[in-house]
Amino acid sequence: MKRVEPSLRSSIKPWLFQVEPHPDESFGHFLGRFRRANYLSGAQLSTLLRARSYLVSYWECPSRQRRPSSAHLEQLSQLTGVDMLRFQRMCSPLGIRLYWPTRLCPDCYAEAPWHKLTWQLADQSACDIHQRSLLTQCPCCHHAFQLPSYWATGECDRCRLPFAQMGLTLGSCQ
Repeated sequence: MKRVEPSLRSSIKPWLFQVEPHPDESFGHFLGRFRRANYLSGAQLSTLLRARSYLVSYWECPSRQRRPSSAHLEQLSQLTGVDMLRFQRMCSPLGIRLYWPTRLCPDCYAEAPWHKLTWQLADQSACDIHQRSLLTQCPCCHHAFQLPSYWATGECDRCRLPFAQMGLTLGSCQ
């Protein structure tokens, strides 16, 4: 086996699939999509960013109120190809309280299937577009929603009711 010089080893970057952020997408939802596209765990992405193993999982959980540092955003920008300013807009604003647990508007999700940061703002209990209360649990099985970073299939992880159909369901599920 040929020995690789340290300077060459440090210049080799991993090859990753690029994921384009959606308009108004939450930071945690984007990170989950990026990780799934590249078959990375939160700990593995943290390692690529030279950060503690739990850091990405903190960023994916809005209620923890952990924002990436400028240095981490810059590293993430280089790794993903997404502009650092775009990431800053996707993160929760400083000083703004977020609502826990995860919320969603099923009508918005039917139109654009991704989690929006505005759904987590504590002072917003209804969707501005559809004038309906934001859901905090599945209307069918009453199970709380998973973190948006885990939304791979766009459905309740317990009963499999699609998020887009939750606006039509009034608690009577088969």
